[in-house]
Amino acid sequence: MNPVPLVLFGQAYFLRFDPKLWDAGQPYAPLGALYAAAAVRSHGFDVALFDAMLAESESEWSAALDQHRPQFAVLYEDSFNYLSKMCLLRMREAALVMIDAARRRGITVVVAGSDASDHPGLYLAQGAAAVIAGEGEITVVELLDVLSGRIDRPL
Repeated sequence: MNPVPLVLFGQAYFLRFDPKLWDAGQPYAPLGALYAAAAVRSHGFDVALFDAMLAESESEWSAALDQHRPQFAVLYEDSFNYLSKMCLLRMREAALVMIDAARRRGITVVVAGSDASDHPGLYLAQGAAAVIAGEGEITVVELLDVLSGRIDRPL
């Protein structure tokens, strides 16, 4: 019997990288990633979560990859995270660093979020295996089924 694949969910919204919201001191939970992780877990995958909200930098993501050793990493962004567009580029850069860290470890990366949907080429060129457009809870489950070999048909 094959082991149940582990999926590490995360997001690239580091509150520290958004000075205006950092000063406001009002962090919030990554609800999109939590909903997607719950859908994946209820479908029989093991899941872990990395919440970048209060993390110092992308190096904490790397540590989570080393700790959990997932087969898949899903960067699942909440659409409302980017309240100030001036920090969008910094969050995109963080996401690309996170993709690279996972790929260097041989981990398949899936990305979902408004910026990835708007610029899928950037994320795919960095090494993401797929970019999910729109609400992705159901799609991420179906995609992980295919990527893990649980089902052998294309989406």
